Order: sequence, then C-alpha cells, then structure tokens
Amino acid sequence: MEKRYFDFRDIFQVIGYGFSGRKIAVHLIGLIIAYLIYEILVYLSLFVVGGTAAQEFWDTYALLPVPPFSNAEFAQLTEIAMWIGVGSFACIFFFASTVASKITIEQLRGDFFFSVGDAVTFLKGHWKSVLGAFIGLCLIQIFLVLIPLGIAGFGKLPVVGKPFLMIASLFMPIGFFLGMLIALIGVVCCVSLLFVPAVVATTGADTFETIYQQFAIVWNKSWLTVCYETMLFLIKLIFVPIWAFFCLAGFSIVMLPISFLHTGQMEHIMACANLWLGGAIEKLAMLPYVNSLGVFNIGIAMKETSAFTTTVAAVFLTITLLMGIGLVIAYLFSIASAGNTIVYTILRKKIDGHNLLVLLRAEPVE
Repeated sequence: MEKRYFDFRDIFQVIGYGFSGRKIAVHLIGLIIAYLIYEILVYLSLFVVGGTAAQEFWDTYALLPVPPFSNAEFAQLTEIAMWIGVGSFACIFFFASTVASKITIEQLRGDFFFSVGDAVTFLKGHWKSVLGAFIGLCLIQIFLVLIPLGIAGFGKLPVVGKPFLMIASLFMPIGFFLGMLIALIGVVCCVSLLFVPAVVATTGADTFETIYQQFAIVWNKSWLTVCYETMLFLIKLIFVPIWAFFCLAGFSIVMLPISFLHTGQMEHIMACANLWLGGAIEKLAMLPYVNSLGVFNIGIAMKETSAFTTTVAAVFLTITLLMGIGLVIAYLFSIASAGNTIVYTILRKKIDGHNLLVLLRAEPVE
C-alpha cells in the first residue's frame, strides 16, 4: 500500500488512479448506453410528432445530442423525451461513478486486482443508496421552499390574505433562518453531485448516512473541500487536453496514409460523416492545430445515397469519431471519480479521524 498523507499531497495520486483502463472503460460504456437511450428517445418522439420533424432534426443535428435547454425550439413531446434522456444520463453517470469509485477505494486499500465485475456486484446492492441520497436531498429542499411559497400564495387570497401576511411577518426572524437553511441545503445538493458515489463506494452507507455525510462535509470542511476540488479541476485542465491530443494524434496518424493516397474518396467519406454528426467535424477542423495533417479535409457534402463501400466507410468513421470523443469524456469522468474518492478519504480523516483505507470490506448485499 502506498504511503498516504491525508492532505493535499494525496490528491496528486489521482493522476495515476484516474488513468485506469477499467475506470475509463466503465465510464465509456456508461456514455454509450446513455447516448443510445437519448438518441432513441429523441427520434421516437420526433416520429410520433410526425410531419417533417424527424427529417428537419436530422438535417440540422443528425446524431449530435442536443440538450433540451438549448435555444432551438422543439415540440413539447420532444423536449420531454430530451429531459428523460438527461435524467437517464445522470443516473447512468452516477452508477458508473460508483463503480469507478469502488475500484479506486479497493486499489487504495491495496487490492489492485479488484475487478469491474466485483464493483458492479457492489452497485447492485447499493444503487438505491445512490439514487435515494439525491432524491432525499431534493425532497428536503422542495419541502422547505414550499413553506415561503405557500405563505406568499395564501397571502393572495381575498379578505384573509393581507391579515395573514401581517401575522406571518411576526415570524420574519424565523423566516430568515429558514432562508439560510435553504441556501445551505442548496450547497449540500451541489456537493452531493461530487461525493455521493464516493461515500457509497467507500463505506457502503445507506441513504440516510450518505445524506448525513454530505452535510458533514459542507459544515465541517467547506473551504478545504473548495481547495481540494480546485486542485482536482486544475489536474483535469492539464491532463484531459493531453489525453485528447494523444487520441487526436492517434487518429490522424492512422488516417494520414489513406487521406494521402485516396484524397478525393476520403474527403467524400469525411463529408458524409460530417453530415451525420451535424457539422461537428467541420467545426472541429477549424480549431488550431487540429487539422494540421489534413485528415479532416471535407469535400462536397452530398446528402444523396453514396456508393455502398463509401457509405460503410463513413458509418465506421462516424462511430470511430464518436468513440474518440467518448474516450476523452470518459477519461475526464475517470479522473473525477478517482479524485473525489481520494478527496473524500482525506476529508473523512480530518472530520472524525476515520481512516477509510483500513475499513474492512463489507460483503455485497444480494
């Protein structure tokens, strides 16, 4: 087992623990599943809407995932499908993060052969704690927000409204503390996005214990958490672009001979892939140094059906590019999962002196 300091020095170990094939693969699989669910839901809603909705969406965005909060105007059914897709992505992300965090904590405890299968088995017994913590915090926040909203709404009633508001004003000092509590829980909700998977993975905690740990982090070590997360952000800012560069370089090196010897055909294939990705390749090629070798040169973007071999090549090129983007995002998520796990072990040691690295592994719940 490596030496631990339980301070900022441990955070630099995320460079090694984040660059893990197992954790990147876990997040990549999660991204693929979430992407497929999102696209299927969106296009199903477009076909239900009928008319030219599906064709217009394909001509504009094709296979690009469009967030529901974008400026584009969609049918209400499509927006609902998009929000369901976003919710599915969030669930899958936190489940994948729990699996990656479980692998990380077992590695920190000295078990470098802890498998993805074992982590998934752990998730099957504790996924309710992950979702329950988020749902519980949201319900608490909603309940507290409904109090001032209810008072304001009751004050709109004729005759009794104004006297009620006058009486309610006597409790303004209590309302002040209620507002502070709502703000605190808002911060806790934000922190939970970082640490719920780590808490469940490291301790096997139930929903209530997981929620309590979020409050303990915010209440006891809020500024330390900000400092550690800032360090983690800087690590992401440095190493994710490096990983993206190597992914881009690997793709460019492989495609360079084909692009050089079959320039016209390659440009046409790239044009087809660019259409299917909603013009993303064209935008990517405009970035500095991205298209230095010319592998992203795009020919005439023809929408009509191409030759069978060209179409097949364009399909696999599109899949490859999507996988490359997914690998970069998966590495970002891997650093986040491993980093937040390490940060939580440090914070827990400083809060109550509990060393999570020597915690006996609990048996998975069937």
